[in-house]
Amino acid sequence: MSGLVTLVPPPPKFDISAKDLEEDANDLVNHIQRTTVSLISSCADKIPDFETVILPLAGIDNEIKARVQYMALFQAISSSADVRKASSVAIDLVDKAYMSLFQDENLFALVNRVRGNESMRIRDEEDNRLLDKFHWMFLENGMNLTGKSRDRLTWISRRLIELRVNFMETLGTDQGCLWKSEQQLAGVPLDRLSTGVDEDGRGELYRIPLTKPITTLILSECQISETRKDVFLESSSRYQANVDIFREIIVLRDKASRLLGFPSFAARKLARQILGPPSRVDEFFQHLQDALKPLAEAEILKLQELANTRNPIHLWDFDFYHTRMLQEQNHVDHELISQWFPAKMTIQRMLAIYEQLFGLQFKKVDVSESSHTWHPDVDLFSAWDEQNTSFIGYLYIDIFSRAGKYNHAANFNIYPSFLDSDGKWAPVVTALVCNVSQAEPALLRHAEVITIFHELGHGKSKYATFHGHCAVADFTEAPSQLLEYWCWVPECLRRLTCHYSYVSQKYYRHWLGRQKEKNVAQPPMEIDPALARDLGATKQLNQGILTLRQVAFSKFDMQIHHPASHEDVQTMHISEAYNYLLEDTTGLGGPGESYDWGNGYATTSHYVWGQEASYYSYLFTRTLAADIWSTCFKENPMSKEAGLEYRRQILNHGGSKDERKAVENFLGRVSTPEAYLRDIGIGCEK
Repeated sequence: MSGLVTLVPPPPKFDISAKDLEEDANDLVNHIQRTTVSLISSCADKIPDFETVILPLAGIDNEIKARVQYMALFQAISSSADVRKASSVAIDLVDKAYMSLFQDENLFALVNRVRGNESMRIRDEEDNRLLDKFHWMFLENGMNLTGKSRDRLTWISRRLIELRVNFMETLGTDQGCLWKSEQQLAGVPLDRLSTGVDEDGRGELYRIPLTKPITTLILSECQISETRKDVFLESSSRYQANVDIFREIIVLRDKASRLLGFPSFAARKLARQILGPPSRVDEFFQHLQDALKPLAEAEILKLQELANTRNPIHLWDFDFYHTRMLQEQNHVDHELISQWFPAKMTIQRMLAIYEQLFGLQFKKVDVSESSHTWHPDVDLFSAWDEQNTSFIGYLYIDIFSRAGKYNHAANFNIYPSFLDSDGKWAPVVTALVCNVSQAEPALLRHAEVITIFHELGHGKSKYATFHGHCAVADFTEAPSQLLEYWCWVPECLRRLTCHYSYVSQKYYRHWLGRQKEKNVAQPPMEIDPALARDLGATKQLNQGILTLRQVAFSKFDMQIHHPASHEDVQTMHISEAYNYLLEDTTGLGGPGESYDWGNGYATTSHYVWGQEASYYSYLFTRTLAADIWSTCFKENPMSKEAGLEYRRQILNHGGSKDERKAVENFLGRVSTPEAYLRDIGIGCEK
C-alpha cells in the first residue's frame, strides 16, 4: 500500500478575499525565488545529476502547480468581480515568476549538464520525459539566445502573459443581451426567458442573454429566421475588447517563434506533438475535407429540401433545420428527451457508470461548512479507488450558468496529483465547470449530457507537470472524446436517465401540471428503449457539415499561427479569414457578400489558452478515440475488464508516458482513422 493516500484531508476552502489572493501570489513568487537560489547553492560542490538538480526542480514545479491552479480557479468561478480581478493579477504575477525560473542561466547550466551526462542513470520513462521537458522549457524561454534577442524574447513572453490574462478576464464579463417580442420568438419555450423593459423603455419584451444555453435554444427552436440571425450575429460579436488583444497575441507569438529559430508559432508548438509539423496537419485536413465534402453536399441538399428552398442554408439556420430533421425524420424531440435528464440526478448516474467502468467509487460529501464550496449550487464528491480503497481526491461539480462565470464547459485542475517528497500521493482536487441554464426543473439537453461526460476525467503521475490532461496537445482530448461514446449507446442511455417526475414530489407536481389531459400515466422512469435507439441512431446526422465546421476552426488556427511571413500575420484580416473559412469549408451561408462580420474567434479561449496552434487535436483525437472504442468497447460498452485496462494503460499516466506508444500498446497496433470515418457515415475507401 506504499504511496497510497490513506488519510483523507478535508476539502479545500474557498472563502477567499481579493487581498488573500494577492498575499498568496506574492508568497508563492517569494517561494519560487527563494527555492531557486537554494537549489543552485546546494549544487555548488556536487556533480549535477537527476537527484541533485531535476528532482528539486520538480519539487518547485509541483509546489507552483499545487498553488497557482487554486488561485486561477477564481477567475472562472467567483461571483465577486474583485476576486476575479485579483485572481487575474495573481496569475500574471506567478506566471511571470514561473517563466523567470526557466530563464535562470545558472539553473539552465545545471540542467544542461545533467542532460549531457549520458552515463547518468534515469530511473524510468517519466523521469526521462521530465528532464527532456525541463530542458525544452529553458530553450523555449530563449536560453540559447543572447543580447538584444534574449531581452526582446523576455519582453514578449511577459507581455503575452498579460494579454492572455486580460483576454480571459474579458470572457468573464457580461455577455450582453437582445430583446425580442413573443411573436419574434415563435417556437421558443418562453418559460426559459425573463420579461422586462429594454434600453428604449419598450415593455412586454423577452430578454435573451447571449449565454451558450440560451443562444443554442434560440438557434435550435425559434421559427423566425430573422431572430435567429440577430442572435447568431450578436453572439458572434461579443467581447469586442478581445479583438485587439487577439491580434497582438498572434503577432507576438509569431515574432517570438522566429526569434527562437522557428518559421512560425505553429512549427514551434507542433515540434513536440504526435502528428508532427504543420505540413502533416495540412495533409490531415485535406484528407478529412476530401472525404467529408461529398457527404456534406448531400446533407445540405436534404436541409434545403426540408426548408423548401434552393438558396444556401445560412449559418444561423443550420441548427433549426437540424433540429427539425431530428424531430420529423428521426422522431427525436430533444425537448422531450431532456425530461429524462434532470441535471443533478443525471450527474449521479454518470458517476455510477464511471464507477463500474473504471473501478472507482464516488461519495457525495455533505458540505457542512459553506467555505468548502464557492457557491450553493456546487456539489462535492470524494473519489476512491475501488480495488484498494485508497482516497483519490475531490470532485467539484458546478454546472449552472451565472453572472461572471466562465462561459464554456471545462475541467479545472485545482490541485494536481503528484508524488510528494515523502513518496506519498498528493490527492487530486478537480472541478467540472459548465454553463447549463438553471430552469425549474433543471433539465439537460442530450448535447449538454455529452459535454459533461466529456469533461469528466482523471489522471495520475509522479510529477504535477504531467497530471491529468497535461499530455501533448494533440492527445489531451482523446480520453474525453472516447467518453462521449457512452452517451449514444442505448443501454448506457437507459443507465443515465431518470424521468424528472420521479426525482421529487415537487417535480412530479410540475410534470402533472403540464399535462393537458387528466389521468395521464406517469412516463417510465428510464427512457423508453425505442426512444433511446432513435436517439442513438442520430449520431451520424449531418456529421459531414458538423465535422467540416471543426475543420474550419482548425484551419483558421493554422492560418493565424503559420503565416508565410511575419508581415503576413501583421496585415492579416483576421475576421475575414475566420468567417471565410467557416462559410467556405462548411458550405453554409453568411450574412452577405463580405466576410467582415463578427469576431467569433475572440469569444472563446481555445486559440489563446488551451488549444493554440493545436485546435486540430479535437479532430485528430476523435480518430484515436473512435479506434479505441471500436476495438475495445463497442461490443461490450460496460466491460469492466476493458475499462480497468484502459484506466491502467491510458488514464493513470496523464502525460507521463509517450502518448502514441501508449495508444499502440493498448490497441496492439498503430491507430488508423478508418473507425472514425465509419463512425461519421463514410466508408473506409481512400
